[in-house]
Amino acid sequence: MLKWTTLIICFSYRIVFAFDEDNRRLFFSSLNNLDFKAANHHASLEADSAARYEMHRLATLLFYEGRTEKLLPDISTLDSNDKMVDVFRALNNGYTSLFFDKVKGASFKSFYDAYQQARQLNYPWLIKACLAALMKYYNVEIAQYSEAHLPYLKHYESLQADSTDRIWVTLYYMIFYTKSLDSLNEDYFAKARMLDKFERRLSPGDPLLAPIYYEQGLRFEIENNPERAAGYYKKTLDPVFDYPFLKYQRFFASLKIMKMETLRGNFPTARIYLQKARMEANRVDTMRSNYHLNRYAAVYYRTQNMNDSAFISLSKAYDEDFLLDFRRNSMEINRLTVELETREKENAILRLRASQAWLTLALTSVALLLIGAYFAYANQAAKNKMHASEKKIQAMKLEKLLKDHELFGINSMIEGQERERQRIANDLHDNLGGLLAAINLQFATLKMRIGSLGADENMLYEKTNQLIQEAYQQVRSMAHAKNAGVNAQEGLLPAVKYFASKVSILNKLSIDVEEHGMEGRLENSFEITIFRIIQELVTNVIKHAHATEVTIHLTQYEDKLNLMVEDNGLGFDASAQKSNGTMGLYSIQKRIENLGGTVTIDSILQSGTTVILDIPLT
Repeated sequence: MLKWTTLIICFSYRIVFAFDEDNRRLFFSSLNNLDFKAANHHASLEADSAARYEMHRLATLLFYEGRTEKLLPDISTLDSNDKMVDVFRALNNGYTSLFFDKVKGASFKSFYDAYQQARQLNYPWLIKACLAALMKYYNVEIAQYSEAHLPYLKHYESLQADSTDRIWVTLYYMIFYTKSLDSLNEDYFAKARMLDKFERRLSPGDPLLAPIYYEQGLRFEIENNPERAAGYYKKTLDPVFDYPFLKYQRFFASLKIMKMETLRGNFPTARIYLQKARMEANRVDTMRSNYHLNRYAAVYYRTQNMNDSAFISLSKAYDEDFLLDFRRNSMEINRLTVELETREKENAILRLRASQAWLTLALTSVALLLIGAYFAYANQAAKNKMHASEKKIQAMKLEKLLKDHELFGINSMIEGQERERQRIANDLHDNLGGLLAAINLQFATLKMRIGSLGADENMLYEKTNQLIQEAYQQVRSMAHAKNAGVNAQEGLLPAVKYFASKVSILNKLSIDVEEHGMEGRLENSFEITIFRIIQELVTNVIKHAHATEVTIHLTQYEDKLNLMVEDNGLGFDASAQKSNGTMGLYSIQKRIENLGGTVTIDSILQSGTTVILDIPLT
């Protein structure tokens, strides 16, 4: 009797376990189909309270995609011996960071941890859920011309089991193709043609149609077929797709139609779609939404010759783009750090296994020589794998070291330039300046001794005297300009204004300094670097531009300094300058890059030059 009871209990346990596994698979299948009602239903059937809670939380996060504050709280204290719950929690932590954090670096670590744990548990549907999270991460924050997503996408493709999986694989291939800087190849258009089949198979109103419609619109826009493109973009905006998780596609579809109507001259209609885009914008990730809104608004205003409004919108877009680049770089560093740590852990495991193999080999008796040889072979294979991994780590460390050396070299060059400026200024003032003053005195004494001169001799004397005076003034101006610097007590702004006034007087050049938000002081070495860059830019204007007016704009935001130097001189071909840049401009660009900033040169022949520098303060 006891034996039969035990068998029944074990059999019942296996049935319950199989039911729970199947229910979880159906839960993730519903999420994949964007059927959140069914997903929540399967979550409610979960027996484990911790798993049930995390499944409801995951469905809520994916339904709203950061467009609400009504989220379930993070209750990670619920006890559970189920290792799959750890995967659920890691996914939830990753999506919370992706949707709500300004700097989203923590999201990759959480998704990567979930992916590694899912691979150990070896459930294909769970691995696919983690890969889908990584695809969403790369879709939101991928850097241009990056292939970091490719191994995960290929793994997802190898696990596809139904038509929904094939739809997502096709969509993500197309998304990442269009994000690449390479020209689109036949593979892109082949996958685009597959969307036609998926579109016909799905029922009207299926949420999966919205991303398909949007990518179809993008495809026909690339093929220069604006009518069909606009038709698909308008399908994306159908009220049947008015869900929070589809606002990403609806936002960009509205902007695309706005641009098309603007180029056609239908400005009232374009304005309506611009307002629609503002309604669909992500209220949490405002940085990205504002960047696209301002970029498209600039086209809208510029087409109507509203140049002031267009310039304001474009300037805002550039500011947002700078911050987005910083965020993408931070996330890329975080991704590389996570992968590096993972490789180091794998190497530690390999080293441990190698030690164990040698210990086993040492304890193996002569009678087990063949088994010992096998272990030696396995150990060598592990060493080879460890060596290959260590070489990758060394390459990454070497790249960082080269960056550090480059920065050190530039700093050394700046210090050398400072010492050389001081030496040249002292030589000009003390030696050549004194010599010219002595020549002037001797020349005046010579005239006094000779007495009166004839008309021709007197004219020659006056011209010679004028040349000596001009040479003396030029030497004094060069000495003052070279010796100009940032006073430790006054700071950057007074130094720039003093330098501008001196150069304006000595070179008959009008230099205005305009500042906004420069009340506080910056770090002294940073102020010296910015001052020398301004000095070098003004020197270039004096030497090459033949300008009569120069304006220096200094603007400080909360965490960024904007410097703009513009003149009304001859200008030059900026595209030719990029390929044949002078040492001065190259030095400026490298210094700004190592400060984490950007340099923009806008120059038109006979219309002046504007140099814009954006530099982070942190």
